[in-house]
Amino acid sequence: MNFKYSFLFLFVAFLGLTFSACVDQEFDEPPGRNLPALEANATIQQVKDLHTLGGDASEITEDWIIAATVVADDASGNLYQQLVIEDASAGIVIRLGNSGLYTLYPVGTELFIKLKGLYVNDYNNLYQIAGDASGGLIAGPLIGEYVVAGETKEVTPTPTSLEEVLSNQTTFNNLLSRLVAMEDMQFAAVDLGDTYALPGGGGGRNRTMEDCFGNSVTVRNSDFADFAGQPIPEGNGPLVGVLSVFGTTVQLTLRNTEDVQFNGERCGVSTGGELVSIANIRAAYNGGSNSAPDDSKIRGVVISDKDNGNFNGRNMVIQDGTAGIVVRFSSNHNFALGEEVEVSISGLELSEFNGLVQINNVPVGNAVSQGNGTLPTPRVATVAELLANGDAWESTLVRINMATMNGGPTYGDGVTIGDGTGTISMFTFFSASFSGNTIPTGEGVLTAILSDFNGLQLNMRNASDADFEGGTGGDPTEITAAELRAIFEGGGSSVPAAKILKGVVISDAGNGNLTGRNLVLQDASGGIVVRLTADHTFALGEALEINVSNQELSEFNGLLQVNNVPNANALSFGPGTLPAPRMATIEEVTDNLEAWESTLVQIVDVSVVEGGTYSGSKTLQDDTGEIQMFTRTQASFANSNVPAGQFAVIGIVSQFNDPQIIIRNLNDIIE
Repeated sequence: MNFKYSFLFLFVAFLGLTFSACVDQEFDEPPGRNLPALEANATIQQVKDLHTLGGDASEITEDWIIAATVVADDASGNLYQQLVIEDASAGIVIRLGNSGLYTLYPVGTELFIKLKGLYVNDYNNLYQIAGDASGGLIAGPLIGEYVVAGETKEVTPTPTSLEEVLSNQTTFNNLLSRLVAMEDMQFAAVDLGDTYALPGGGGGRNRTMEDCFGNSVTVRNSDFADFAGQPIPEGNGPLVGVLSVFGTTVQLTLRNTEDVQFNGERCGVSTGGELVSIANIRAAYNGGSNSAPDDSKIRGVVISDKDNGNFNGRNMVIQDGTAGIVVRFSSNHNFALGEEVEVSISGLELSEFNGLVQINNVPVGNAVSQGNGTLPTPRVATVAELLANGDAWESTLVRINMATMNGGPTYGDGVTIGDGTGTISMFTFFSASFSGNTIPTGEGVLTAILSDFNGLQLNMRNASDADFEGGTGGDPTEITAAELRAIFEGGGSSVPAAKILKGVVISDAGNGNLTGRNLVLQDASGGIVVRLTADHTFALGEALEINVSNQELSEFNGLLQVNNVPNANALSFGPGTLPAPRMATIEEVTDNLEAWESTLVQIVDVSVVEGGTYSGSKTLQDDTGEIQMFTRTQASFANSNVPAGQFAVIGIVSQFNDPQIIIRNLNDIIE
């Protein structure tokens, strides 16, 4: 070895030993977030307990601090300007006036929230922490004053099942706004081949998630989510999501598609067994009680309507090309009118209930949806023919032309159907959405299911089955607000049969400036007041479809309304897109009062003549004229002071013998 290189090696080795002896082996961690010196002195459940669902927002006046973990953020765009947080006690939504919240508060971040001066309210039964009394956002510049980020924590969803959530109110309450995990989930067959939402659609889409036991839940996806255009997975597997609610509709909110691991084989694709016609099953019934054939199943289209309440929640009537039959489940089911269903009936009980043949005590899991089916064409028959063929035609759809109704005065009071060839009873449950509707006069067309209760009887599915204005009855068609107004102007006092009204709620039930039974709906053609039979919880901006068939059209002090509509006739499709207010002067509003009634307008450069608070009737004026602005004493903002100078106002055009503007909340006042 060359001595020079040997010396160099030894020297370097010596230096290495020297440095090794001097270097501190306790490595410093890189600098990180400064953890706040804050401690929680309250819980989310204590915050929620301050608020009564449906009531005014509750201000938090105590020096409370909660410590909660972010379990869902806005990274995918399926949430916007809100985070979902939870602690050991409960979960809740917090509304924050910034986008890109995930860059500061990603999932797993512990948040210390200083609550004094904030509010707790609910958006259609979903609790939230808000920035003001109207449920508004915590303003972006103020977020740092209330929200302080702490360390990152592991997020573990709470395991549960869909059946437990839907059947146990305590479980639902405990898990609301929490991240949950469910096994053996899948999208309903009707949604397969579709995408999560509609990119560029400007709103959101409802999809249906189901388990393997016949339970289903709505999944609400935003059109702005980065996964909106991705195809819905067709398999089965574990699901993670946030449990939510909209009104009375239980929902799940997805954070991203990684929470949907549907790679397994779908459950319920086939029930197994040999497909047998319903006619053959009816023929197998020999009186008393016996069993359906082994290794057998039936398939048919649901002709009963669970949504309108005229059938027991455990009963489903299905019809195939040969006959119809009642399937009585062991618990309530979720199969809708028009859905095709396959049911495994091997060895199950065939029996009669007061003369009506049924397959009894069928586990809900034995029935599997095959997606949307084609409703059978009702058999056109006279009453005499129905009475003569009751056993063969039982549990099928029938139609009677030139029918008359006697009895009543409402459907729920008992009705007899006649057509000149005979008479037959028609039974309506008091729970039916149309039970309180007045029966029509004159002749018409009646569609119903032929049934039996110690004698043949008819069961309507919904109010649209009675068409006493001519036509063929059946499924309703859409009618616009403008068309309803034209009917009334032409002397009509009721809506034609088989009509639905679609639109977006422009009134604000949460702030109390309309009576609790009234909502104002606006579509592309105009607006109209819908007065329900009971107080409602439909929220500002909610998209609704309302069955207005045969409902009363009338004026109340000059304001046109569809009157006494059963609440069950209104179906929510979740948040919609509010129409842009029409820019106008006061003179233009009064000149176009009838055409613009029950629509949104915006008037600039107005002032209030009297000053004071909003409560009662105030005179709005601009350079073109004057109009009354009315505020109920029950409105959340009634005791707030009106602006002293000029401002812009957004409001609903209304009437109470004279023209009025109705504001919805203080966000309608733009200073």
